[in-house]
Amino acid sequence: MEDLGFFLTSINKISLLAFMVTFGFLGYEIYLFQKERKEKTKPRIPNFNENTVINASQSKVLLTQEEKAVKKSNNVVIVVLSVLLLVFGLATVIGFKKINRAENEPLQVSPTPIVNFINSKGIKILDEKMVPLADLDLNRLKSGNMINIGIETIGETDIDMARIKVNRQKWEPADITTAFDKKNNIFYIKYTVATGESQLKIDAQLHSKVDGWLGE
Repeated sequence: MEDLGFFLTSINKISLLAFMVTFGFLGYEIYLFQKERKEKTKPRIPNFNENTVINASQSKVLLTQEEKAVKKSNNVVIVVLSVLLLVFGLATVIGFKKINRAENEPLQVSPTPIVNFINSKGIKILDEKMVPLADLDLNRLKSGNMINIGIETIGETDIDMARIKVNRQKWEPADITTAFDKKNNIFYIKYTVATGESQLKIDAQLHSKVDGWLGE
């Protein structure tokens, strides 16, 4: 959005500059046109030469053709400049409207996954109904959402519990869970996404009655 706003601002500055330059040229051409009209009202005295024979009708025709050529040239320039002035003026107005629209539009930020770092294998993220969340659903997690975080157990029968920690370095007694979901074959905890959490760093371990905490 910022890049789009910068691009529109740059284009609009160019259009505004072109509008001002064209307006200046048009004003100057109108000034010259008015000046020529005033000069035409003054009597034109030819520069006589002793050896020159003046043909009155021929002189009048030449002067008329010259005046028509100059007038036609001036009219063409004024028309072209007027069209350019209109084009650049419209481009400037449209550019300002687009800039205002871009500034008023809410900034759209592409969602980034909140669960983007998992240390342990077999971890699953599920919704409140114990349905596993897809990557797209993980991207939509917000503060206040309640989820279930589980670790899949293995085939050994002596696994009796698990411990799961989120965004912490050290294990605590409260991380231990015996809650088990047979459908997903996981030990799990309920977790509410806290305000300001941009990621969930999850660690989990299974406990064996014989070997203790696996992975240590």
